[in-house]
Amino acid sequence: MKIFKWIGITVVISMLLFILLFSLKNWNWVRDLAAHQISELTHRTLTIDGDLTINWSLVPNIRFENIKFENATWGKHPYMSEIAALDISVDLKEILKGRFIIPQIILTKPNIILERSTEGKGNWEFQDNENAHNKDREFPIIERVRIVDGTLTYEDLTSHTHFSAFFATKIKEEDGEESTVLQGEGKLRGRPLAINLNAGPLVGLREAKLPYPIVLELQAGKTSVKVNGTLTQPLQLQGIDLQFDIKGPNPEQLSHVLGAPMPSLPLYQLKGDLSHHDDIWQIQRLHGHVGDSDLAGNITVKIVAGQPHITADLNSKKINLNDFGPFPQSLSALRKLQKMNANISIRSKLVDTKVPIDNLKMHIIIKEGHLILTPLDFSVAGGNIRSRIEFDTKTQPIKSKIEIEIHHVKLGEILRPFKIADKSAGLIGGQGIFWFKGNSLAEMLASADGGLLMLMTGGRLDGLLVELAGLDIGEAIVALFDKDDNTEINCAFVDLPTSGGIINMKTFVVDTKDTVFFGSGSIDFNSEQLDLVIDPKPKDLSLFSARAPLHVKGSLKDPTFTPGASAILRGAVSLALLPSAPI
Repeated sequence: MKIFKWIGITVVISMLLFILLFSLKNWNWVRDLAAHQISELTHRTLTIDGDLTINWSLVPNIRFENIKFENATWGKHPYMSEIAALDISVDLKEILKGRFIIPQIILTKPNIILERSTEGKGNWEFQDNENAHNKDREFPIIERVRIVDGTLTYEDLTSHTHFSAFFATKIKEEDGEESTVLQGEGKLRGRPLAINLNAGPLVGLREAKLPYPIVLELQAGKTSVKVNGTLTQPLQLQGIDLQFDIKGPNPEQLSHVLGAPMPSLPLYQLKGDLSHHDDIWQIQRLHGHVGDSDLAGNITVKIVAGQPHITADLNSKKINLNDFGPFPQSLSALRKLQKMNANISIRSKLVDTKVPIDNLKMHIIIKEGHLILTPLDFSVAGGNIRSRIEFDTKTQPIKSKIEIEIHHVKLGEILRPFKIADKSAGLIGGQGIFWFKGNSLAEMLASADGGLLMLMTGGRLDGLLVELAGLDIGEAIVALFDKDDNTEINCAFVDLPTSGGIINMKTFVVDTKDTVFFGSGSIDFNSEQLDLVIDPKPKDLSLFSARAPLHVKGSLKDPTFTPGASAILRGAVSLALLPSAPI
């Protein structure tokens, strides 16, 4: 730190004068000369109002009192630092050997103010003269620095950050080991901040090869962080090897602190090992939970040309999709992906949803604003769904694409949680592809192009539903009381070609034991209206079979179901003749 350089220069000048003028009793003129030299060097005024005193020995102690160092001209405060007393000891025996060693420096009640201007300049940046840039300059070796009742204030006008802290040197009675403690609070980017730090001795900050110990507890709003480990180059934030424990209500609240986008998630707690060497950040042995979902694995972040490149391999025993929120109504947040690159693999044994999903495999690739999920695979209802999803955020509006393959999925297990057709056991397969444009889900659906083919084999439909669909009232009432009457499905097929956000259903067939259902019509996502016709063709020759189609019309949110006009009349006749029908 540059303050050590100033101290070294002061000591060098003072020591030369001590040797030449040993017999003098008044050393204040040496004090003034030292203050003048530092003022010339830094282009800031240094004043020493107290007397300079010397306690002579082979390791003399030099004491300066009431020191004030001028702040930058743009600073809010007149002084950058004020020190009640500065004690410096010098080893004369080492000087005779050609080595300049300062065994100890003690700062009593230092008040240090660090400020950053609206232009981003710090008051610790000095206008050095040419001599200050001499790389060959040698400075004294400082063996120990102690702080007594220090205060520190930091203000950054560019980020609404203000922080005030107490710091001091703590000495253990049992072994004399020193540590630096700091306790403070304030605001970080406008949010409440509290810090409790216990670190190694201050002089250790200059050592670039020795690990510097640190124990940190930080509270930013409702987010708490605990850190324990070492830093090899603490002033440059390099050589970091730390264990961390972080928990909070939502990682998104840290976006303003980190200056990088963070996801919106529920209550979380994560632990792991954090390291930073060269331009690579690593999180290893990560474990914890996000909401009801557990998470474990490794994450690597490499900064290339100012952009993060993320590589992650994550595993989970259970993921609850509710923890990660619904599909966003606006996709504009995806544009933040243009500032990052990622290659992330996620696996989970179980996905906690109404539909039984397990063995999730997801590979996320983000490159230059292009998001690809390939594959997005999972097992569901005894079968498998394999898909590929793409978002191109560099286009306006955002372009997206979805490909899907469905293999051997049991319809009954999917519908059972919704209490629909729980006796069905048909197997579903299919394949589809869709292209979208839009910055929201509604815009995407309104622009959809592509199609979906679905096929189902096997299964049974409740006989009552089949007979009511054909308005065969007589047999419907019989089926109502005969709970063992089920109708087998031979096969079902649907083709859903889509263009411009409109699904034109031209082929819809469900073939059962005694009825064939044909369907046609359209679903318009532009107007959010549907117009479908389901036409049941009973195979039997029941006297009361009406064979009337069913019209489904109206909005997607509130559709209406209307049978053919003739079906209503013939259904009433069937009901009137019911007593003569055999049961």
